[in-house]
Amino acid sequence: MTLTAETTINLDALIVATAREAALAAGAGAREAFLNPEGLQTEQKAGFFDIVTVADKAAEATACKIIWSRVPGSRILGEEGGWQGEGETTWIIDPIDGTSNFASGLPFFAVSIAAYHAGRPVCGVIYDPIRDEMFLAAEGRLTLNGKPVESLARAATDRGVELLTNAPYEGARPGPATLESYAEVVDSFRAVRRLGSCALHLAYVAVGRVAICYESKFNAWDIAAGVQLVAAAGGQIAARDADGNPVGTGHDDLSRVKRLVVAQRGFDYQSSCLSRLMEKGAL
Repeated sequence: MTLTAETTINLDALIVATAREAALAAGAGAREAFLNPEGLQTEQKAGFFDIVTVADKAAEATACKIIWSRVPGSRILGEEGGWQGEGETTWIIDPIDGTSNFASGLPFFAVSIAAYHAGRPVCGVIYDPIRDEMFLAAEGRLTLNGKPVESLARAATDRGVELLTNAPYEGARPGPATLESYAEVVDSFRAVRRLGSCALHLAYVAVGRVAICYESKFNAWDIAAGVQLVAAAGGQIAARDADGNPVGTGHDDLSRVKRLVVAQRGFDYQSSCLSRLMEKGAL
């Protein structure tokens, strides 16, 4: 089938509607499990610091079922199920980003879904089921619960803003170099917050709740939707691969991104300590 402009518009609208429906349904299941945690089973993946619950798996299954029922020609990369299906439309799903928070009873987690068609980004959705907030990037626009968002300008330098980051990360004792870099971050920013959900960190920068975020221990499903949100907001994105080389955040680049900074439009990232630390590969 030859795709006309009208066909593309209709397909994009279908993909966006499907992403919203899948995020809402997965989020509803996660919220129910969070509010009624009796018997919630957890398993370790990479270690005690990396867990999965039955709710993660159920939420991903719910999202996949909806996607395949609405857009049959879809291939899905899910955190729990890996690659499944085939087709020109690609979905990257984190059913519950912030699982440790979720399992501990901390109400800070989200469903993250990014969609692409033939490698072209179509939409990114991050849904917080506890606050009932849906962050959506589509058609180059950013919305929060369906309303356009105009990011509020924060201060332009480290001293005037908070930094969101999950560093230093659990799973290994930080070495002296890592601790020294983290000390510089703590000394530079007005405040540093480790909130436990990479997806929500990115969403909060996109809508202007915080000026800047840094992450370095993540997978494609943690950032795929979030970088679309930041791009739609006109924010800044600085990504580097494992060797410290600049890399994009498009569909074909995501798996190569190992360190990421996102910042609001207008923030002076070049003068930030994070810019220097990223250049040195110190974080």
